[in-house]
Amino acid sequence: MTQLIKNSIRSRVIRSLEKGCAFAVYRLPGKAPHYVDTCDGDEQVSVTPWLGLYADRHIIGSQAQVPEAYTIPYATRKSTYINRLENLIGELRGRGIAKTVISRVITGKNTNLDILDAAERLWNALPDSMGYLFHIPGMNIWLGATPEKLLTITPPDLFATEALAGTMPAGSRWNVKNYEEQTMVAGFIEDVLVTAGYKFNEIGPKTVRYGDIQHLCTAFTGHIPDLADKAGALRDILAPTPALSGLPRHMALHDIARIENHPRLCYGGYITVKHGDAEASYVTIRCVQYDAHTGRWAVYVGGGITPKSDPEAEWLETEAKASLLLSVLSD
Repeated sequence: MTQLIKNSIRSRVIRSLEKGCAFAVYRLPGKAPHYVDTCDGDEQVSVTPWLGLYADRHIIGSQAQVPEAYTIPYATRKSTYINRLENLIGELRGRGIAKTVISRVITGKNTNLDILDAAERLWNALPDSMGYLFHIPGMNIWLGATPEKLLTITPPDLFATEALAGTMPAGSRWNVKNYEEQTMVAGFIEDVLVTAGYKFNEIGPKTVRYGDIQHLCTAFTGHIPDLADKAGALRDILAPTPALSGLPRHMALHDIARIENHPRLCYGGYITVKHGDAEASYVTIRCVQYDAHTGRWAVYVGGGITPKSDPEAEWLETEAKASLLLSVLSD
């Protein structure tokens, strides 16, 4: 296994955890990991939770505080998950073209877990994903590797975003359900960009691989006029993406609040890395929340539910999505 996290970063992480301070370690595809614990200087990292849980975002190194401590949630039982999906699918069939992303939680405990070793194994296995490990006091440690870009800005004014939807085992032939799901997400982004008056190029969908599973991905690129005023606004309009919420989005968000019995916290939010005028925001999916004091952890994983979904197949899809994370947590 390639050593990605240098000893100097490891020692800084250990010191920050001992002091209870916020920090972030991130690794962009093809780059070495970086450690950040301040909001000063040219490099800045911020974390935006699901729906801006306690603030619009938490800038690593700022004085922002989480108003309450969030513990590791309970696991989602299969019978509960299946029952809720059966009811939801019936509702979606009455809506016509619709999708709601429902997540579940897998929990465990490993008092011997070295979270940095787990990060190294995960990031080595997924070199084309954005790897992240961050700690926010009150919300525990979060580890993940996400293939989904929310928005990137390259000076002077180039933006890029993508529709990532549809999931099957790597090497499988795509079916109608997955193509329809991808079309819904891509159509949402098209509408956002057209409404905002942006000219853009669209490429895809193409198959992208994430470990043992594959997704459909459509890429969008273009230029943002008046970048300083509009980049943040575009990101806020795109998030939460239909790949993490659904469509129509307002109805999907209502479904999620009604059906899920766990707070999403940082799952489904996004992490943003800024270097001067360049910035990259990635959706925080395929992630685990880890309590270093107790050794307990919770893996968050979800899937897009449509009128054509089969509850048992959706359960198996979440199992596949979580498999790599579960393997690094159990070693």
